[in-house]
Amino acid sequence: MPITPYLVFNGNTREAIHYYAKVFGQDIPDIMEFGPGNGPDGQPFEKDVQSLVLHSQLIVHGTRVMFSDAMPHDPVTIGQNVTLALHLPDIQVIHETFDKLAQDGNVIMPIQKTFWSEAYGIVEDPFGVQWQLNHEVSEVTA
Repeated sequence: MPITPYLVFNGNTREAIHYYAKVFGQDIPDIMEFGPGNGPDGQPFEKDVQSLVLHSQLIVHGTRVMFSDAMPHDPVTIGQNVTLALHLPDIQVIHETFDKLAQDGNVIMPIQKTFWSEAYGIVEDPFGVQWQLNHEVSEVTA
């Protein structure tokens, strides 16, 4: 499966999605908000986080580009707000790849089951590149 660029913004992701959809002649995609659900720590998201964009995506010339807002307490530096998302059908390969990237790196979010995936985690490699590893059964087509 392809490696997917993931763009993260500081609260203006919705505006960025509308901009890129217009630039690339796309319909506005579905936008998933953080909402009233629980965060990785099991606690509900704060009110100012609930309307932020958790996830959205556009298909740009055959490539999936994904979008999200950063948490307000952990903003991104614009220009360094791109991570690489690796979607794999094999959970064992996800764990092996994650462990290799984490060696001499930094685990941002350990691999865990989420409401969208059986296995999802974020790791920063020794060169400062953040990778999102995600279990995905089939490729996105568009």
